[in-house]
Amino acid sequence: LSKDAEVMLKMGSTTDKREQYRLMRDAMEKRFIRVAKGSLVGGARLGMFTATFFGIQNLLIENRGVHDVFNIVGAGSATAAAFGLILPGSPMWRARNVLVGSALGAGICFPLGWVQLKLAEKANLEIENSKSPSDLQGNQSRVGAAIDRLENSLRK
Repeated sequence: LSKDAEVMLKMGSTTDKREQYRLMRDAMEKRFIRVAKGSLVGGARLGMFTATFFGIQNLLIENRGVHDVFNIVGAGSATAAAFGLILPGSPMWRARNVLVGSALGAGICFPLGWVQLKLAEKANLEIENSKSPSDLQGNQSRVGAAIDRLENSLRK
């Protein structure tokens, strides 16, 4: 029986409204704790996965000296392999998980990494094209230009 059905059976066995409310409150508290615990554990796992991925990616960028798709593929492959290694099971099962994780990590990260780098290149190109000629000549930000205009107006 599910936990909800179990509570309903218990509630039907008593006619006391206080007892029914207590049973319902206890069931709701247990459900809330179960959901909260699952959310915390899932969030911690996602955080560990993300931190591992970006840590390995930044390590590869630093060691190779270039930011390209292969850093993202390597980080995805290594992260998926590491998480496949920590799954429970026999050594053969873990070895299988490492191989499958490595292949899936590389296969998923290659197109995503390529898209990410193309979008970054396009964004950098748009930033360069959007700069006005006065910003490029004076090497001055918009805030600096506003400050200069304010100073000029105060001098008058």
